[in-house]
Amino acid sequence: SDRVRFDAVFLALSGKKVGFEKVIQMIDGMVVSLQTEQADDDAKKEYCMTTLDESDDKKKSLERKVSDLEAAIASAEESIATLKEEIASLTKGVQELDKSVAEATEERKAAHAEFKQLMASDGAAKEVLLFAQN
Repeated sequence: SDRVRFDAVFLALSGKKVGFEKVIQMIDGMVVSLQTEQADDDAKKEYCMTTLDESDDKKKSLERKVSDLEAAIASAEESIATLKEEIASLTKGVQELDKSVAEATEERKAAHAEFKQLMASDGAAKEVLLFAQN
């Protein structure tokens, strides 16, 4: 539509059939139209800049969250490794304790068997003594 106006202005100037008032009126109309378009463009630019700023802020926020989560993951992995080492150490300690308990049980069984044998021998000796006294 601006092209049509320019053509009309050009024709008006070249044909000299239209007075300058009409040409000035057309130029004023085009100036108003261009000012409106410039205002629209400025508003669109402001909207785009605001949207870009918001997007940039969101991006930075998400990058911080990612960084924080990566640090938390690294810390958790370190804790897991430490706990695995502690579990392995405790498992070894339990196995050693089980072995020690088994050995102590065998020693107590052997001592009990010796005690029973001794008591039986004492009983037999007492019977022999009683028989000898009679």
